[in-house]
Amino acid sequence: MLLSIPGCAKIAAPLPPEILIPKAAVDLTAEQRADYVVLRVSVPKRNTNGTEVTTLQRVEIHRLAEDASGESIRKQIPENQFQRKADAILSIPVQRLSEFQHQDFLVIEDRFSSLKQSMKYARAFRYAVLFVNDKNQAAGFSNQAVVSPVAIPLPPETITVKVTEDSIHITWPASSENMDGSKPARILGYNIYRSEKSEAVPTKPVNPGPLRKPEFKDVNFQFDRTYYYRVSVLGGVEEPSIESSLSDTLEVTPRDTFPPLPVENFNVIFESDSALLLWNPSPSPDVLGYRVSKKEKGKDGWKQITGELITTAHSYRDKDIIPGGEYEYSIIGVDSHGNKSTAVRAEAAAP
Repeated sequence: MLLSIPGCAKIAAPLPPEILIPKAAVDLTAEQRADYVVLRVSVPKRNTNGTEVTTLQRVEIHRLAEDASGESIRKQIPENQFQRKADAILSIPVQRLSEFQHQDFLVIEDRFSSLKQSMKYARAFRYAVLFVNDKNQAAGFSNQAVVSPVAIPLPPETITVKVTEDSIHITWPASSENMDGSKPARILGYNIYRSEKSEAVPTKPVNPGPLRKPEFKDVNFQFDRTYYYRVSVLGGVEEPSIESSLSDTLEVTPRDTFPPLPVENFNVIFESDSALLLWNPSPSPDVLGYRVSKKEKGKDGWKQITGELITTAHSYRDKDIIPGGEYEYSIIGVDSHGNKSTAVRAEAAAP
């Protein structure tokens, strides 16, 4: 049976096989995102007679506003009833379908541009889609998808960051009210999205589950690389939650300005005509090597006695000593960004 649509697609008598009509969709979904609704539906690949779709002319989206408290919103209503009461809110010609295409799906946003703000959260909205051919014919409406919009908080306006040696710590203020001004704020948690290109937005957040506090510590990062962060609010009164739009982008390029930890157990042992310096390495994983300085005890003027960084051992032999001389040694660790640890000193007297 073909669907009769006043002012749109028309009813037709039984058609010969050569009339090609796209099959009605059966996978329409609708979900709230921020303060609008996102529809997803697959584009039919076959006609009602099993042939490949070649005559699709346009896609029509129809919407029916209903009482949000009614039990009927959970059920499919008769197609003729929906057709009679619903409004056609969007018609997409086939030439523009690519603008809405994501793989095999059309993704369409209903921003309620013609609806008063006060009505948005007081009604339920039932949607169905028509695929109309070049003879103004359709096989019928898709399945119906219903959404009852809920006012949730807006995304945070400000995001702050603190870079530490082992994390990028991001925080933001918790919302105090919902986007319609109602209180308390309906917050189930937060999502945070990270990318390495300013224009790219990942499909999945970096947090494996909703963040219950307005903060996130990113420990999977590299210094000197730029990251872009965006935060959304997960709102609503029950699961599944409703995700807000994304906050403004926070750009972060972490720099390593953190000195490594000093070496441990620095000791000097004299052996005949030389002094053997021994130490345990710095616990910091990014230390490249060590520098050793020396001076005579009680005198000024430290002198570095190692040229290149000591990288292959945790010891150094100093042969420039005088029998009976008293010396002070100092050692520092140097990391991959040139940061230096505090110096560790040791004293010893040559025999």
